[in-house]
Amino acid sequence: NAEYMGEIRLTHLAMASTDGTYLFNDLRSLISLVDELRDVGLQQYIKLPRIAVVGSQSSGKSSVLESIVGYDFLPRGDGVVTRRPTELRLVHLPEGDKEQAWAVFENNKDRKITDFSQVTREINDLTDKVAGKNKGIIDDPIVISVYSTNCPDLTLIDLPGITRIPLSGSDQPPDIEKLTRRMAARYISDPRTIILAVIPANADMTTSDALQMAREFDPEGNRTIGVITKIDIMDKGTNAKRMLLGQDVPLKLGYVGVKNRSQQDIHDNKRVRYALKEEEDYFESHPVYSTLPPGSVGTKTLTKKLTQVLYKHIKSFLPEILRELVVKLKEAEDRLKDLGEPVPGDVKDKVHMLWSLVTDFGEIFKNTIRGKYDRRLNLSGSKELQGGARIRQIFNNLLQEYDKATTDYSDHDIEYAIRQHEGDTLPGFPSADVFEFLIRPQLEKLREPVEECVSEVHHYLEVLSHKIVAKIFFRFPQVTGEISDLVSSVLARERDRAKEVVDALIDSEEGYIFTNDSEYISSRTNLIPGVDKPEQDERSLLDKAIAPIRNRNQSQDLFVREMRNRLDAYFKICVRNVRDTVPKSVGHFLVRSVMEKLQLELYNAINKAAENWSKLMAEPAAVAEEREKLIAIISTLKKAHRVLKKDPNLAAIADDLREEVNRRPASASAAAAPGERPRDPRDSRERPRDPHLQQRREPSAGNLRPDGREPVRGPDGRGVPPPPPGTGPSPGHQRAPSSSNAPKPQASLFGEANGKGAAGPKPTTANPLFDA
Repeated sequence: NAEYMGEIRLTHLAMASTDGTYLFNDLRSLISLVDELRDVGLQQYIKLPRIAVVGSQSSGKSSVLESIVGYDFLPRGDGVVTRRPTELRLVHLPEGDKEQAWAVFENNKDRKITDFSQVTREINDLTDKVAGKNKGIIDDPIVISVYSTNCPDLTLIDLPGITRIPLSGSDQPPDIEKLTRRMAARYISDPRTIILAVIPANADMTTSDALQMAREFDPEGNRTIGVITKIDIMDKGTNAKRMLLGQDVPLKLGYVGVKNRSQQDIHDNKRVRYALKEEEDYFESHPVYSTLPPGSVGTKTLTKKLTQVLYKHIKSFLPEILRELVVKLKEAEDRLKDLGEPVPGDVKDKVHMLWSLVTDFGEIFKNTIRGKYDRRLNLSGSKELQGGARIRQIFNNLLQEYDKATTDYSDHDIEYAIRQHEGDTLPGFPSADVFEFLIRPQLEKLREPVEECVSEVHHYLEVLSHKIVAKIFFRFPQVTGEISDLVSSVLARERDRAKEVVDALIDSEEGYIFTNDSEYISSRTNLIPGVDKPEQDERSLLDKAIAPIRNRNQSQDLFVREMRNRLDAYFKICVRNVRDTVPKSVGHFLVRSVMEKLQLELYNAINKAAENWSKLMAEPAAVAEEREKLIAIISTLKKAHRVLKKDPNLAAIADDLREEVNRRPASASAAAAPGERPRDPRDSRERPRDPHLQQRREPSAGNLRPDGREPVRGPDGRGVPPPPPGTGPSPGHQRAPSSSNAPKPQASLFGEANGKGAAGPKPTTANPLFDA
């Protein structure tokens, strides 16, 4: 994949020897790349590799950095001297005939400073300007680029030393230790930051603040290098051998011992180059340190180790940084599309934008019910069925627990009904009224779950529509409320109409007892109950027919049992009919009707009061601020992307990752803009649908534009928004024939849309016929 290929390319890029010009050239290219990314502002959004120097106050941090740079330029004095983090970007210049060196401050890049004492004064001035002149400490870094033939290619951050007690009469807060620790933690907590822990040799290293913080944020010790300072001023008879070999506190990257300039050397203005030569002679002549393994002591050793570690660090993190950059850029662009363009000032343009949003709302609403994938409404986070699948689930659950009609009837209840309806006629001939008397209350019990089914579908459609409205119109809170009210009024009207229809279905089941069910007719309509075998001889048949009649009790039991069986059989048929016809009626009169009418009624409401609607399209300040921030973020990320593409290898990696991220599904990135149809191959793929919820393909009211015409389709099949009001249809354009189901609402602004649908079928009642 793209990330693996990127790692391969970077591996080839990193193939260099561990010393010599080739290492410096390759390292410089990587360091320059990271510094340029930092210059364009990428550090605000993506952490970049760097080296942070941490240690206690007066541990020798500044002296170590000056030895690495090769020049004396950092402020000196009593107490806390480094009061702002100082980011040093060291650039190695090719060695020529003479030594060259200059410094450039980030706030004034056009000014080259060759006098490093002036660099010290500039640091002091910048520190006093921000942190005050009374020893205050603030987390606002000073960025200095140092170009020299003596310094290596490195980026280091000198942090204020961990300070335990604030200076008397200073601006330092009482919790100065917490402040300096928190500041150091902000830098070294980043896993992409190498920790340079400075530890004085004349103190117990187990109590070192630098090692303590390094252990806290780098417990494995994978990115911590220890520097042992002040080796030359240890007590006589002691040495730092155990420290340097890691026998007391081991580190994977080890320790390096250095000998800095003494305070007297600094007062005497001894140049750093002479101090480095004295340091080299000191370690070579020392009876203990001269016997240590190579790579244990000396500023040159430290510099070489830092360059190698930083080089490997950048190399290992660069693919991850590239991926993070591409992903963040895609997310920011998607979110910006989601916010849409700024609100136009003209009324017609505002209405046109509102129409476009209504079109998106209608498309998403229909696509969700049809089960069609739409990136604009991200439902991947929910594990419940959504859209048409949820509606079908409601239909499938209808009357599942209804099985028998006589569960509530005892034999005595049925026998009482038989006797009650015999009246004064000859006993033994049960009346059809018995069946109706017993079956009607059971059929009436179907009304409540059927109405609940309508209400449940209506509730789900309302929740779904409001979720889509909130998604599409979130930029305009006032419009969101009005659109939601209009949607609710349309849904309520269609719900009432569907409820009338299903109530009429239950009325018809109750009011007219009838069935053409072949199984019922063949098995439950014999004149004499229990006679099922006509092939027997006449004598046995007659005996079996007359014998129960001789005994009144036996006869009643037989008729009771048969009545129970017929009630249960007919009730089962009715339940089956209701389970089929109610979902069809709800699907047609509620679900399909809303899909066809909702979008058109929103258009009509907007057209009738365009001026009022345009006044509501005031974008919240938070949305405008977020758009500005996103534009700034995208600008920064694109600059960083261009920086990376300067290198052919990195350009190929970045393009591969960009293509890979663009192929991601919607759940892995931000949703597409509401005003723009996402180009996803799955958008055009048909999914299996509920046959009861299939939308008719002929032109319908729901597919018409607000001006009554059929929609014009673009190349992608998407409807083009209608023209602003007052422009009228183009010459020669014919109005589509109105559908018989097309609503003719009279919508008042922000109120319920008037206009009533056709009434449902009237129930027909007649005298029941019972073929018993």
